[in-house]
Amino acid sequence: MNLNLKMKSKILTLFFFLSIIQISFSQKFDLGIKSGSNFATQNIKSISGTKSITGLHLGVFTYIKLPLVFGIQPELQYSMQGTKINSSTIRSIDYLNIPILVRSSFGPINIHFGPQFGMLTGAINEISGISTDIKDKLLKRDFSLVLGLSVEPIDRFIFSGRYVKGLKNISDDDPFANDTKNTTFQFSFGYVLVRLQDKNSKKNKTNE
Repeated sequence: MNLNLKMKSKILTLFFFLSIIQISFSQKFDLGIKSGSNFATQNIKSISGTKSITGLHLGVFTYIKLPLVFGIQPELQYSMQGTKINSSTIRSIDYLNIPILVRSSFGPINIHFGPQFGMLTGAINEISGISTDIKDKLLKRDFSLVLGLSVEPIDRFIFSGRYVKGLKNISDDDPFANDTKNTTFQFSFGYVLVRLQDKNSKKNKTNE
């Protein structure tokens, strides 16, 4: 537990330090909050027919517009994932995820892609209503790729959809399966709390 708290503190410190240190190099800086739904499943090599479960995600994001045609969007989010293995077995897995995304905007629409690093915070296997903690049977780290699309129809209000493909086998002495990878579809609503913009960049909103 202490190790997890130390790791979370380091992640939070790195996230905000990275955001603040790059403001001076940016043409635009956003800081916002986001929340939404996950439709998550797992690709398990030894089990066919797994189905998705619905969870939530919530967190914060920053956007640093560089003096180029793109910017960087780091995020920090708590994410409820997992899968339905069969009619009586549901696996619920929670992560603290850090996507670090390259974002390119076209007016109110942007596409974003990049890596996502995950830290396991909890894992429960529920069979016929009986829950078992399986956190120790899974790897503590995950690695994924993210591809998404966002639209800002009204200033500061953002709607997003993204596909998150796990590339790392998260099983560690898992009695239920081996070679297990996460897959998640996310749909979220975000709001920009702070927006700082260089005066010169206001004249050209095409690539924001």
